[in-house]
Amino acid sequence: MKIYDIAFVGMGASALGTYKLKYHNKNFSIIGIDKNFNKSRNNFFAFWMTDWMVPFKSIVKNQWSKWEFYYQKQKITHESIASPYCVIRYQDWKKFCLADGHNFSIKENNTIKIKKKDDFFEITLDNEEKVYSKKIYDSRSVDIEHDGLKQHFIGNIITVSNGHQIKNARLMDFRVKQDQGLHFIYLLPLDDNRLLVESTVFSKFLLDPSWYKNQISTYINENLDIEKYEITDSEQGVLPMFEINSQNKGNYVQIGAKGGATKISSGYAFSFFLKQLTSKDKNYQSYWDKWMDKIFVKYLENNDKSDEIFMKMAEKLNGEEFSSFMMGNAKFITKLKTISAMPKIGFIKSYLRIVLN
Repeated sequence: MKIYDIAFVGMGASALGTYKLKYHNKNFSIIGIDKNFNKSRNNFFAFWMTDWMVPFKSIVKNQWSKWEFYYQKQKITHESIASPYCVIRYQDWKKFCLADGHNFSIKENNTIKIKKKDDFFEITLDNEEKVYSKKIYDSRSVDIEHDGLKQHFIGNIITVSNGHQIKNARLMDFRVKQDQGLHFIYLLPLDDNRLLVESTVFSKFLLDPSWYKNQISTYINENLDIEKYEITDSEQGVLPMFEINSQNKGNYVQIGAKGGATKISSGYAFSFFLKQLTSKDKNYQSYWDKWMDKIFVKYLENNDKSDEIFMKMAEKLNGEEFSSFMMGNAKFITKLKTISAMPKIGFIKSYLRIVLN
C-alpha cells in the first residue's frame, strides 16, 4: 500500500501555488486529485501589482494602468503606474507551477470521503479507489448552499472582427439591471479584437445561467459600439462574501477560499492566498481590514442602492489608494477615507448588527 507524503484534494490555483512554493521537486511524494484537472477551464485571476506579486510578473499577460467605474451618467477613472491592475489565467498559472516538476502525479477523480486512519488519511474516490496520504491540502469549493452573501458571475470572451476602441479596464459598470441584487458589468480589453465581458451579481441566491448571458448581450448592444462579435470562450464562478472558519486539524489543511483567503468585501482571493503562503506573519489580513470587510458586507446585505456606495468610494480615493485598499495594504488615512464614503447611519447599523450577533 503506497502512502503519499502529500495529497492535494482539488487542483485549483491555491493547490498549484502551494505545490510550487512549498514542495516543487523536493523529497516528497505528491498526488493531486481533481476530476477537472485536464479540462479547458481558464478563469482569470485578478489583482493589483504588489511586492508579494512581483515574483509572478512574468506570467501576467494583461495589465492596465487605468481602470474605470460607471454609474448612470457618471464616469470615474483611476490610474496607477506603480500598481497596475493585472490578470493571470488558470492555464498559465498551472503551466508555471508544474513546469519541470518530477514529484507530482494526478488522479482525475472526485473525492467522496476523507477518513483519518492512524498517522495517515484514507481518501475514497468516485470510482471506489482509495488513496493514502500523510498530509492533505483541501482546496475544494466552498459550500454554495450557505445563506451568506456571494459574488457570482458568468463572463464571455468575445472576438470583435472589426476591432474595438476600449483601452481601460472597467471594474464596475452599473448601467445594468439592479433587480436581482447588486449587479455590474466587468469588462477587460484583452487585445485589439478581444474583450472579456462579465455579468457579476452580489446576492445570496444564484441565478439561471441564461440571465447572466442575457445581461451581457444587452450590455454589448446598448453600451459598446460593437455590431458583430463571436463568443470564443467563457468563465463562471461563485465566490464567498462571508467569513469562513477553516477546519484545519493536524495534517489536514484547508487552503484557498476554503481556507479563508478570500477578501470577503470584494471576492479577491488569488493574491491574498499567495500573500498568506509567502508571508511570515500569520495575520496577512489585518484585524482592521477584516473588521471593515465584515461591516461593508453587512451593509450590502441590508441596503439597496449599494452601487452608489462603490461609486462614492471610487470618487473619494485615487488610483494608488483604491488599489492599496483592495489589496489590504492601505494606509490608515486611506481606510478613514473609505469609511467616510459610507452612509454614516448605515455604517453604524451594520457595525451594531455585527456586535450584537
